[in-house]
Amino acid sequence: MLRLHPAALLVALGLAASVVHATAFTPRMPLSLEEDESVATTDDARALVTNPAALGLRYPDEVYEGFARYDRQFEWNSTLLQHHGFGLLALRQRDTSQTYGFGFAAGSEKLRFGATPYELVSGQPKDYALDYRFGLLSRPTPWLSSGFTIDRAFQPIFRGERRARHYTLGVGWRPLALAPSLAHDWGTRLTFSGDVTVVDDGEWRQSRVRIAGDFEPVSGVHFRATVGDHRNVRAGLTLSGVNWHVHGGESREAGRVQYQTYAASIHTGEEPTALRMFAPSRVAVVHAGGTLADESMNGVSLTGGEATVAAKPIHRQLERALEDPLTRGVLLDLNGVGNMAQLEELRPRIKRLRLAGKPVVAYLENGGGRGDLYLAAACNRIVTTEEADFMALGLRSERRYWRGALARAGIRVDRSSTGAFKSAYRNFSTDSMPTADSVATQHELDVRQKLFVDAVSSDRGITPARLATYLDGREWDPAALAAGGVVDSIGYREDAMRILGRLAKLGERPRAVNLARTPPARREWTRPHRIAIVYAGGGIDVGRSGNDLLSGPTLGSATLIAELERAFHARDVRAVVLRIESPGGSALAANLIDHAVQRLKRETRKPLIVSMGSVAGSGGYYIACHADWIVADRNTRTASIGVLTIRPSFEGLYEKLGAHEVEFDRGDYMRGTSWSRDWGPREQATADSTIQRLYRGFVGKVADGRHLDLASVEASAQGRVWMGDDALARKLVDEIGGLDDAMREARLRGGIRLDERIRPLELGRPRPSFVERLLGGWVSDALARDAQLPDWSGAQMLDPDVLDPLVE
Repeated sequence: MLRLHPAALLVALGLAASVVHATAFTPRMPLSLEEDESVATTDDARALVTNPAALGLRYPDEVYEGFARYDRQFEWNSTLLQHHGFGLLALRQRDTSQTYGFGFAAGSEKLRFGATPYELVSGQPKDYALDYRFGLLSRPTPWLSSGFTIDRAFQPIFRGERRARHYTLGVGWRPLALAPSLAHDWGTRLTFSGDVTVVDDGEWRQSRVRIAGDFEPVSGVHFRATVGDHRNVRAGLTLSGVNWHVHGGESREAGRVQYQTYAASIHTGEEPTALRMFAPSRVAVVHAGGTLADESMNGVSLTGGEATVAAKPIHRQLERALEDPLTRGVLLDLNGVGNMAQLEELRPRIKRLRLAGKPVVAYLENGGGRGDLYLAAACNRIVTTEEADFMALGLRSERRYWRGALARAGIRVDRSSTGAFKSAYRNFSTDSMPTADSVATQHELDVRQKLFVDAVSSDRGITPARLATYLDGREWDPAALAAGGVVDSIGYREDAMRILGRLAKLGERPRAVNLARTPPARREWTRPHRIAIVYAGGGIDVGRSGNDLLSGPTLGSATLIAELERAFHARDVRAVVLRIESPGGSALAANLIDHAVQRLKRETRKPLIVSMGSVAGSGGYYIACHADWIVADRNTRTASIGVLTIRPSFEGLYEKLGAHEVEFDRGDYMRGTSWSRDWGPREQATADSTIQRLYRGFVGKVADGRHLDLASVEASAQGRVWMGDDALARKLVDEIGGLDDAMREARLRGGIRLDERIRPLELGRPRPSFVERLLGGWVSDALARDAQLPDWSGAQMLDPDVLDPLVE
């Protein structure tokens, strides 16, 4: 029934037009700029004079000039400017009147509001009037759009007459977009619209009705036409380039020519379908540097921390380069890029570009580390400079043990944990590395080395033994790396561009663009969400997300649960992907999140797919274990199924300082909660009992969520960290892959076609709004959230990666 609605409305509009064609009419038909204007479909700069709610939807920036002419005495000029939802207009009718105004729009692609205040100026005689146009626009699907406007809202008196208020209701329909596989391309090339305009206090028989269409049979060539009542017919031809278009048309009524129209526009959004003869091919330059992560975070903490750079913009640029017919190759400019799991997810995108016949050349101006070589190896060629720095290409893990140093200061750290491999914070309570920690570290180094060597040697066509020669930590001359086949050539940026131009068959000096600065035009009315991606990054804690002074960014249980609620209860979302990049944290917070996950799955019956980034350990694994499907990268560190708690004691320090303490307790075990007393055997036993209980609960959760018996989970637990393939072999995860693979599984389980274009509903770490920053209360909230020490009073599900950095 819903799919018949647009067609039924258009038929009704046509019948209405046939009924009123011989009646007196009010209001007059509006001046046409390009013969297809509609309050439901016009979404370029012309929205300033049709429906301001659509302003800024199609192009980020646009300059539009229109001209219409009946004869020398009746000429109209239209100048329209718009920038990201804000616009200016200047309309002039020769020797008669001018209109000046501005417009703005706000809202989502599914529901928007806009307004255009404008001033009317008459020269003969002098007269002024201020008026307003308001608009609403709704685009719930790729094939249906509806708009509503109120013009002459306050009915001013101009040139001796009161301007009657006009109401216009319109609907747009894209029949080809009913097919999800066509909605993104051919679905945008055929558009119909129908508008009805009535005057305030008028009669229905005085309504004006018009039906319009826009058809693009060949890329960049549009045929546009409008049929209205009173035998009004308008038709025109538009030629469209990547960043411009020109138009010419004619309007007739009752068989007589009313006026001719001409228009030209330049804009920043690139049209995906355009006249290619005026659009030379090019290559894209994509920059990548820093430690990549799902979200950009400052990472500031007392342990040093590390700022992260969001990887999503790089993914988008590579995807755009693959889809864009003008882009024939990519120059990948690498500068100290890191996080092997994130890089692992970028490599398939490079492979898809190469398979599509679009070469990728990596340029390492400053040299690079393992991350740079790992990503560059997936490219067609690697170019570096003659003095580039290549050193420390091996692996190194360091861990310092502080028990003796703390003891000399009178400080002791009491600790309770389960599992021989649960090593987080153990370096504060012991003097040396236990055998289990050594075994785990050696195994992880071996796995990481093998993953790197296998991938890079295969990509570069050299033997693993030869590649291993360069991974000894020494600084290597770029010429030696070129001789060994690790890189291809020594040169500079222009040399890398020359190589790319030859591979892409674009000559020695190909035209280069930064795709991040050249966004595409938005042709689709809307892309359905279908899938929600909830990003869970940082150490898990109770409350709101923020930052603590020891571990850096925190993932608050209240924040994440709120995002999961929003994702699961979104009407058009059929599946949820939980992207985890967390070493774990508070046992209570992890339990609250896990409970919310199970409740939301039960309430909504929507599938949950987990995608693991570089780390999803301990509490990070706890919140994943009840997912319907878990996807991990080969470089993901996961599992670490175990629980621990620590508590610093300053009893020795107080003694050294000569401090005297008097104690009063109500409770035999209250002494164990104080930071001024060391744990005795009884306090240690109590802590061990609590941790054992929580550990058994953790193991039970994993067994329940993964449908495994307790014995098999126990064999994989004991706090042991597993890399992706190890976790797959132990059935702790279901698939090796990245976020794209998790999205594919979500499509399958959510009944979403693989060829349907969707725009995931992405929910991540919220940031304070501009208004919140201006409010005084925000300062105290920020201090409470971002300048806190971690709460050590509860049990922790934490992965050792937090305090056991790996140099890679």
